Amino acid sequence: MLPVHALRVRVIIGLCCGALACSTEKGGSSDTSPQETEGATEGATEGTPTETGEEPTAGETEGALPAACEEADPAVSVDFEVAIDGKAGVHEIDLPCTVDAVAAEGDKSVTSLTCDEGGTPRAVTLSLPIAPEGEVAWAAGDSVQLDSGSQDLDVISEKWLELRGADDALLAAGVAPRNGELPAGLFAPIVIAPVTACGPAGFDLEVSSFQLDFTLADQTLSVFSGHRGELVAGPGESFAVDVDTAQYNECCHSEEIFALLLRRVKTE
Repeated sequence: MLPVHALRVRVIIGLCCGALACSTEKGGSSDTSPQETEGATEGATEGTPTETGEEPTAGETEGALPAACEEADPAVSVDFEVAIDGKAGVHEIDLPCTVDAVAAEGDKSVTSLTCDEGGTPRAVTLSLPIAPEGEVAWAAGDSVQLDSGSQDLDVISEKWLELRGADDALLAAGVAPRNGELPAGLFAPIVIAPVTACGPAGFDLEVSSFQLDFTLADQTLSVFSGHRGELVAGPGESFAVDVDTAQYNECCHSEEIFALLLRRVKTE
């Protein structure tokens, strides 16, 4: 028969071994669980459709951006100017006019007009870059409506142009530049939708080019900043489209800035 103190030692050792065995079994189980969970999580994130049934968009966001995001066409020009009585400074007018003459001067198409400002005739000159697609689609004797403005503020400057025929048909429209959203109706019936196709949008992110989608009737033209294109306007006519600037993530007075010009030209 063992002494009492020996029995106590055996009981204590047995209890310790039992506790260690339980600890070992639990530790083995917790070591394998994270591996199984991690593998399942990766599979669901990378290859499993979301709850909405759509495929994950990470690949689309992280893929290569369109080449047009970085490239530029040197032929792009939005350098338009309106001079009133020989001065091209700050102004804001919306007047009925008659076209006196249209002539080419170097790389510019210059339209001379006589506009009626409350019974007072005003001599107005509209200068536009010549489009490679053709000559402007208006001529001497045409009646037009000219809406034009130029503002020189303390920190930014803006100018705009809208020229329409007697039937309200769009002849020319442009902004250079425009800080913020494009003016509503300036380019009607053409609808312009900016698309953030060249990277994420955010005030503190890199300045990126918009993809501008120009829609007229059943046709859509996509043009990036620094590029140009053409929209069919009707039989023998089209809109020459130049986009010098269409950018987002701009700092600091607006997160968007645009400089673009459309003019109706003869293609035949």
